[in-house]
Amino acid sequence: MRNWIKSVGVLAVIAIVSTGCSSLGNGAAGMPSVAPTSAGVASAATSTTPSKPYLTVTPTLELNDRTTKPGTKLKFGQQAVVPFYSYYDKGLVGITVTVDSAPALDEDIDYLPLKDEDKAKLRGKTFFFVRTKMVNLDGVNFADILPPTLTATTRSGGWPGALLGGARVDVTGCDSVSAAPKDFSAAGAVFEQCQLYFGVSSDPIASLAYTEQPYERAASRALTWRR
Repeated sequence: MRNWIKSVGVLAVIAIVSTGCSSLGNGAAGMPSVAPTSAGVASAATSTTPSKPYLTVTPTLELNDRTTKPGTKLKFGQQAVVPFYSYYDKGLVGITVTVDSAPALDEDIDYLPLKDEDKAKLRGKTFFFVRTKMVNLDGVNFADILPPTLTATTRSGGWPGALLGGARVDVTGCDSVSAAPKDFSAAGAVFEQCQLYFGVSSDPIASLAYTEQPYERAASRALTWRR
């Protein structure tokens, strides 16, 4: 499955060592009927756990006339339609991304699971909040999916800082969620997630690229959102 956070410019790594009733008929002629007893009734157990065909096998994801074409450039807030898969099924999701920012508050920095020297490097910086909204378009079981991996680029062409690891890094205005809820399985269901980056206000995040299969890293094959 997808790694939910990838980035460069890392200040610290947050460590986490991320299943018939059978009835008896009448006897021969002249013999008394035999009534079924509770011991003679077998009830078949029915499993309610959904199968996971893609737990260890990655399915082939196809583009079609509903999906957004590779190389498409979108504005922040516009929806792209991409093929996606979970452990349970595959189908289409709509993805919308937006970015906003706020000064990095000391109380938020103090709360983060970082070493003191790394917290010091964050003071005076700007937090960038990349908000991803996913919509289940086909009504397939997308429970437990991870948010898509996006490549963030700043206005200057560099990369913002980020925290790596599976721990939650909630700050004011940005509550992280690591995986989609169990009920993300109905058409129209929505899953939203916020990912935290940091940098300076003069060099904000200007673009976000989606390069997962069947898209690619090359600009002509990626999906890119821009301001």
